[in-house]
Amino acid sequence: MELKNVRALDGGVYLFPPEGGELRFEEKDFAAGRRTEGWIVMDVTNLSGFCVSVLWKFWDGGDGPCAESIKMGLLPGLRTRLALPVSAALGKELFMKRTPGKLKTVTQGRPVKPENITRFAVGLDRAPAETKIRLHGLYISDAKPDFPLEGSPLVDELGQKAAGDWPGKTKNAAEMTAYLRAEYEKPLPETAPGCGKYGGSLKKRFEPTGFFALRKNGDKYWLADPEGCAFFSVGPDCVGVGGDCNIEGIARLCGELPAGGELGQGFYSWAKANYVRAFGDKWYEAWCRITLRRLRQWGANTVACWSDPRFIEFAKTPYVHILHGFPKARKYIFRDFPDVFDPEYAADSARWARQLEPRRDDRYMIGYFMSNEPNWAFVDRLNIAEMTLESAEDFYSKDWLIGMLKKKYGTVENLNAAWETNFASFEDMKNGVGGFNSAAKADTEKLSEEMVREFIKAPALALKTVDPNHLNLGMRYAWLSSPALAAGKEYMDVFSFNCYRQDPWDSIENMVKMVDMPVMIGEFHFGALDRGLDATGIQAVASQEDRAKAYRRYMHRCAAHPMCLGAHWFQYADQPYLGRFDGENYQIGLVDVCGRPYEEITAEMTRTHREVYEIRLGETGVTNEKQKTIESIFY
Repeated sequence: MELKNVRALDGGVYLFPPEGGELRFEEKDFAAGRRTEGWIVMDVTNLSGFCVSVLWKFWDGGDGPCAESIKMGLLPGLRTRLALPVSAALGKELFMKRTPGKLKTVTQGRPVKPENITRFAVGLDRAPAETKIRLHGLYISDAKPDFPLEGSPLVDELGQKAAGDWPGKTKNAAEMTAYLRAEYEKPLPETAPGCGKYGGSLKKRFEPTGFFALRKNGDKYWLADPEGCAFFSVGPDCVGVGGDCNIEGIARLCGELPAGGELGQGFYSWAKANYVRAFGDKWYEAWCRITLRRLRQWGANTVACWSDPRFIEFAKTPYVHILHGFPKARKYIFRDFPDVFDPEYAADSARWARQLEPRRDDRYMIGYFMSNEPNWAFVDRLNIAEMTLESAEDFYSKDWLIGMLKKKYGTVENLNAAWETNFASFEDMKNGVGGFNSAAKADTEKLSEEMVREFIKAPALALKTVDPNHLNLGMRYAWLSSPALAAGKEYMDVFSFNCYRQDPWDSIENMVKMVDMPVMIGEFHFGALDRGLDATGIQAVASQEDRAKAYRRYMHRCAAHPMCLGAHWFQYADQPYLGRFDGENYQIGLVDVCGRPYEEITAEMTRTHREVYEIRLGETGVTNEKQKTIESIFY
């Protein structure tokens, strides 16, 4: 074992600097685990005062960066067994299932075949400060291990982190109940000054269509609301009671669960239980009223993705909708990329699109997102055509690819000459292509683009047939990991992406250069470590005051860009301390588990949302005040 940027202390403790480090194992150390069915098992305790990201890394040759890394989140102070199947190196799963004590797991990089692994490492990602772990054991297992879990409750009866204190921590249930009941009694504010019924600006008008529409004025794109008022979309995702915690296998960390938070199937919500405690059977009505008042007070004009449909009906506020599921084919080529030329894909697209029928005439709906961050699109420079031809499996898409190659080259001899292969016939390619030279890669990259276009085309056309009234807001890609992901943009009205940056301007610029159409940001956030949660989320700042500064600067930059139509904060409420369904547990909410807003950021949102139309109309400038950042903790 070789230590890279790590110092070994007594008692099996390893000290990692803020930039991270790793324990490396060469091929000879790892040989016993190269079987696909093997498991790498590590018993570890995080001795730091915050969550850490454990990295498992695989190389398939060379001394450069690893080919693939798998990131796992780890709570502080808890001895946990982490186990990774060697087959995970194949990259077939982007997100792996939780096991007791472990948080979210995500796969990054390109797939590595177990038989090609030349080096393996385990270490810690970058962190806001030095981190320590105690390694109790690291070994190879022939079978999946069990997952023993020690420790006492890590949360109190309200769902807050049990240890420590911080400004705004609710002391007990009586304090929380009194606070929420006082919030319920506050009156609902009217529509924001200077805005129409739907939240658009009265200072700029377009010809109304009765629905939200896309408009261009000079070099600037706008949304127009149903009354024709210029509209810039701002508001939080996941507007719901929230706090849905995956408690499967971790009951000993939860303590006694108050009545009212049960959700079934291994999930529990302290946030819901807290409202039940305060309002009894009327808890949901109270939550709706309190939440609507807050959104209006903060100037949010959009209820964004994954929000409670009952609240949307109650609020009578513009909203965006994300389609459930995604059209299926009989087979998948890689992760969730379907065999797009299978006739069943088009047929299922037509069935899937019918879920929009009830919303077709809803004037409050801005538009719909087709999907969110497809798993297949996380691999940089993914060549889906190459993957299809490499496989020995039958696919309709493979038949289409071979047909396109036959059309280009005419004879298999011509293809062999260009690709430096020796196929006896085009039919012979169905058994799998073993290698791709530069000509083959150039061909398959172009064909990949056509496969992605078909991935978009079939469902997009089906949606427009069902609902011609609303805007297709796109796929919400995490980023364009390949230029091929821009294919199919002609079937969208808006190109959406999730933009986790301290400053979004360059990301918007780069996206617009690639797609040449207006864009919408589906997710962004900033978290800190000063208010009771131990992970910051994807972008981190030093304090709640810095979260407020970061929000204002980010939204100003979006509003100033002529091609940006809006940006949505992820998310309304904090994630649970012990982790949501997949283990995320970030301090990214506008309200905490007890229903108390983070006043610093919500006050700044109120101010910022009054300013976005002034910026959009050129009446005021963009803030230059910058936030203090720290290293992020996310997985």
